[in-house]
Formats: sequence, C-alpha cells, structure tokens
Amino acid sequence: MRKHNLNYFSSWKRPNIGRIWLGPAFFCCTVSVLQGEKIRTAERWKCWIIGGGILWLLMLTACSPQIADEPVDQRTATEVVLEWNRLLLDLERHTAGYRPPVSARAFAYVEMAAYEAALPAMNGYVSLESYCPGYQSPSASLNDDQYYLPAALNAVYARILHRFFPNAPKKWLDKIDQLETEYTLKLQKQIDGQSLNYSVAFGQKVAEAVWLWSVTDREGHNAFLSNHDENYEPPACRGCWQPDNRHPMPALLPYWRKVRGFVVQAEDLRLIPPVPFDETPGSAFFTEAMEVFSVSQPLSRENIWIAELWSDDLPGLTVTPAGRWISIANQAIEQARPPFSIVVETYLKTAMALCDASIVVWHSKYLYNVERPESYIGRNIKSGWEALHENPSFPSYPSGHSAFGAAAAEVLSAQLGEHFQLTDRTHEHRQEFVGKPRTYQSFEEMAKENAASRVLIGVHYRMDCEEGLRLGKIVGRKVANLPLRHKEEAGIQAR
Repeated sequence: MRKHNLNYFSSWKRPNIGRIWLGPAFFCCTVSVLQGEKIRTAERWKCWIIGGGILWLLMLTACSPQIADEPVDQRTATEVVLEWNRLLLDLERHTAGYRPPVSARAFAYVEMAAYEAALPAMNGYVSLESYCPGYQSPSASLNDDQYYLPAALNAVYARILHRFFPNAPKKWLDKIDQLETEYTLKLQKQIDGQSLNYSVAFGQKVAEAVWLWSVTDREGHNAFLSNHDENYEPPACRGCWQPDNRHPMPALLPYWRKVRGFVVQAEDLRLIPPVPFDETPGSAFFTEAMEVFSVSQPLSRENIWIAELWSDDLPGLTVTPAGRWISIANQAIEQARPPFSIVVETYLKTAMALCDASIVVWHSKYLYNVERPESYIGRNIKSGWEALHENPSFPSYPSGHSAFGAAAAEVLSAQLGEHFQLTDRTHEHRQEFVGKPRTYQSFEEMAKENAASRVLIGVHYRMDCEEGLRLGKIVGRKVANLPLRHKEEAGIQAR
C-alpha cells in the first residue's frame, strides 16, 4: 500500500527568531551584572542593542564563509564563474531545443569542463577521469608556472558554450564572445601575455576534451536538435498518457533513459509504481485526481503565486525547471561567497545531480505512462476542466520538477548548509505571471514547495511529486557524496 507521508503543503516551520536574538543580549547583560553594575532600563536596552549587533556580525560571518586571505586569482575566478553561469541561463532560455533533460545534461558537461580547467589551482582535488570512462583530461602536461586560473576558466566557458549552443540566436552567441573579450582585456592587466595565452590554450583544450567525451554519448549528444520523437508510439491503454487534440505534441525524449549518467544510471534505483489506475469514485487514483481538482476550486492568491513562481515551463520566457536550480545556485553562491574550490564543486555536483535525476525520472515516466490529471478529471470529475498552465508533452508520473528540486537541494545543502536562508529572485520583475521574490529557510523547503506547486498548477498528482522527491533525494545524496578530493577518494577505496 502506497503511503503519502510527505505533507508538503503545511509542514514547514519558521524558526523562532526571538530565541536567536536572546543569546548575545543575555550574555551582554549577564557580564554587566557579574561586574557589579547596576543596570538601569536604558542600559538594558544598550545590552539588547549590543547583543543584536554582535549577532548581526556573527550572521554576516556565517553567511560569508569565504576566507579573507583567499588568493586574489581565486576571488577573481569566483566572479568569472558567476558571470558565465548567468549567461548560461540566458542561453538556455533563448535557445531552441533546450527542454529540461537536455538542459540538465548540458549543465553537467559545462560545469565538468570548468571543474577540470580549475584543477591545477585546487590542491587535493582529483580529475573526473576515474568516474568518467573514456574521458581524458589534458591537465597532466600542464606547466603550473604559466597557469592563471581566471584566464583558463574564461576560455573554457567560452569554448564549451559555443559547442553546446551552436544554434543560439546570434545575439546570444555574440554575448559569449563579448563576455570572453571583456574578461580577457581585464586579465591582460593582471598577468603577462605568455601566461595569458598558455592559460587560454589550456582552457580551450579542456573544453574540447569534455566535448569529445560528450560526443560518445549517442542518445544525449545534440539532443536539442530532436526533442520530440514523431516515431514513438505511446501505449494505447486506459489511463495511459497520449497526445490529444488539446496537446498534440509528440512525446518529449521518450528514450532519455539511454543517456549516459555521471553517478547514477536509470537502472540503479528501485522505482515505486503509481497507485493502480481506477476510475471508480473513492478509489486511490480517483482520490489523487480529486485533490488536484479540489485545490483549484478556486486557487488562493498565494497558491497561484506558488504555482506560477515555480512553473518554469515557458520556453523563451523562463529558464527550465533544471535551469531554475542553477539560478538558485547562482544566488546562493553570490550571497555566501564560499572559497573558490567550494564554488566550482557546488556547480559541478548540482549540475550532475540534475542530469542524473533527469535520466532516472524520464525512465520512470515512460515505464508507467500515467496520463495527466487534466485528462482524468475531464472524463471523471468535471468536463472541460483545465490546468492553470499548459500540460507538458510527456507522462505524468513521476514529477520531473520534484526530482530536479530534491536532487539539487540535497547537493546545495551538503555544500552550503542545511539551514541556508535565501530569497529567490529568479523571476523578479516578470509581468507575465506572479514572479514576486519569495524567502525560504532552507534548500529543502524550496524543493518541497517546488513539488507542491505542480499539484497546485494542475499538471501532477500528489503521488507524482512524492516519487519525484524520493528519487531526486537519492540521486542528490549519491552525487553529493562523490569523493573529489584525494583524502575522500582514499577513504572510499579503503572501505
């Protein structure tokens, strides 16, 4: 019997802020008493103010773990990585064919290239060669004396983005060249020409090596050129997903399960099947659909906000559901400013988790072929009922949004902290839908609300979201635990 044990609509609790502020103020006043002072009312207020100031400084320090004496080249490198990842999202948003799984895969290869190009500056970290059969890193022949990290990163991002987005509109291809030139001019003032040229050449070599490894993944490589498979014939059965008159697009990437993963393969995880299809009122499946229908009658203002804020289903207008978590990583890293090695590891593992989650979830989608709530509700509950937004052209179970969110949240929590407060501004200033920024106390809270939004928007059942969260969390944990440092690797081998 399937258990619905993730109450993601009402289980989040905000921290007691009063308790947080009590400690420093109490410490301040206690010290004053121990010193024999007679604390008047005004002085008590001083204690509270001083205590609050102390806490504020501690909070700033906690949110900015970047060490003050980090080398200038690594601080510059963090800026380079952030700027290129912002452009990466613009490219994904405006380039035809970049749907969620395709984007997730591209992110993984882009961040892999950046990680490999940065290895000479990351003492103790290992190449991905041991995890990626067939990939050959060019770093072995590197002359460290001429290597300059920001220049190598600038070159590797420029080259790999041209490779993965050859069909981007000219405006955005020009943006790649403009950003590369902008940083090259800045870096010319920091290092000699020979070091600059050497570092650029190294970055380009790494990009080409990663690109050549991508080419060997037949199902995934250049998938942006053929998203929808017109030759695929979905099963014709009661409750099975099918294109229809309202949603005629052919199936999106029905063979994505064959794509090469980084840490997790499609067959590695135990899948939980959906509740048995049944159109009998009161049955488990009917109840799943009735919940979707009920919350829409009508959607509250806040539920519309949640539903639209997390939709990310509008090609050309928004990032994809996978891209949303790169946007969140961008904001979190900009806020936290961790050491450079953490920055590049965070992007790499987040992207790999997104990629592997897409493979696992798309495998499950086409294994079970569950129809969308709109079709079921229209036949069994209310004729003509429609979801708040358009239905995607692939089966419902499990939810891709939910899996992307859980996988990325698991990595981001491991890298940046489980209690990381963040105001997500991905869709700030959008006029086409409710994109008002929303504040969260953790990445897990974001992932759960992201999952809940799919029921609110009317394109998923609760069971879809629960299974997506479960699969994504497993994938994210496996990727987060991938040993990238020599000591970690040695510990894994010793067990």
